[in-house]
Amino acid sequence: MGIKPIKKVNVGEQVFFQLKKMLIDGEWGPGSKIPSENDLADLFDVSRITVRQALQKLNALGLIETRLGDGSYVRDINVGDSMNALIPVMYLGEQTATQVFEFRQIIETGCTRLAVKRATEGDIEELKNILVKMTKYRDKSDSNNFSKADLEFHLKIAQITRNALFIKTNSILQDVLEQSMDAVIDKMGYENGLYYHEQIIKAIESRDEEKAAEMMKEHIEKNLEYFK
Repeated sequence: MGIKPIKKVNVGEQVFFQLKKMLIDGEWGPGSKIPSENDLADLFDVSRITVRQALQKLNALGLIETRLGDGSYVRDINVGDSMNALIPVMYLGEQTATQVFEFRQIIETGCTRLAVKRATEGDIEELKNILVKMTKYRDKSDSNNFSKADLEFHLKIAQITRNALFIKTNSILQDVLEQSMDAVIDKMGYENGLYYHEQIIKAIESRDEEKAAEMMKEHIEKNLEYFK
């Protein structure tokens, strides 16, 4: 077992980081029970309270789960499970909107390339249905539901990649953008989203990777212009 005695400097953090590294390195496999608080305290030569605090942090990260009266077990983690902490909204500064759109411009362009390669006929049909909803909401001047459908379109592109990291990251970004999307629609109107979404669908349907990526890049650039 690769546990090393802890130097008495930032003891709690050392225990936490060493345990986290051991989990990531596969010292204990998914589903396995890790040593008890008492055993870990002896191995690390620290107090039970220090070990308990480290385990609580690992539990909060979703790396382990603690079962009352039974102990702590290693979670079988999906790559997207711990991504919610990637962009904590409370830590985003005043330039949030610009930074998020810049990030999306890079990530979603890549997602669109993968979507061209991996989209099924059913996926393409779903994208078309979302576009129909957007058109309906445009005709009703329903900006609130239009913006929700707009977000749904982008989330679907990420889902088509079948990549958990893209799916989860895009989902997080949608949450960040949700509060400001109505303001974006008010500034730029409905036509930008409708035009580019239609072009992206056509490019995916014809398996034109370059065209689809170009349209997504331009689409997000247009959004970004309103936040500079």
